[in-house]
Amino acid sequence: MGSGKTTVGRVVARDLEWDFVDLDAAIAERAGLSIPEIFAEAGEPRFRELERLELSRALGGPRERVVSCGGGVVIDPRNRALLQGVPTVFLWEDADVLYRRTRGPNRPLRGTSFEDFSRRYAERLPYYLEVASLHLEPGDRPPRRVADEIVEWLRTEAA
Repeated sequence: MGSGKTTVGRVVARDLEWDFVDLDAAIAERAGLSIPEIFAEAGEPRFRELERLELSRALGGPRERVVSCGGGVVIDPRNRALLQGVPTVFLWEDADVLYRRTRGPNRPLRGTSFEDFSRRYAERLPYYLEVASLHLEPGDRPPRRVADEIVEWLRTEAA
């Protein structure tokens, strides 16, 4: 969360003329609830099940698409298996940078302490590295430059 994956993903999808799927938005639309509401009303296990189903739908369609996944998608080994079957990009940032970017009111983990946020990131990092075919550190680069690098990589992969 906070790596810029949705912003960069939209640019990549537009450049490639692919569909774009924001997984959290797709989950919320199908459930008729916001992500924080799903967590509050049904709990994280239910959210993770909805997430798994939506990821499977997003990756199983007839058209190519860019899917922006939530940070916890890698927790489920079934999701990791799905992601390993497609070109997957990990936008790598330091935990302190991500923490600062995710303090907004619409962020599901905005109330989390830095210690909890860092712990969660450290637990997930090996999974991100496991599933990703490409690791990029956006740093201060604008989303356009990061997207250009991904598009070039994808075109090379497809050739």
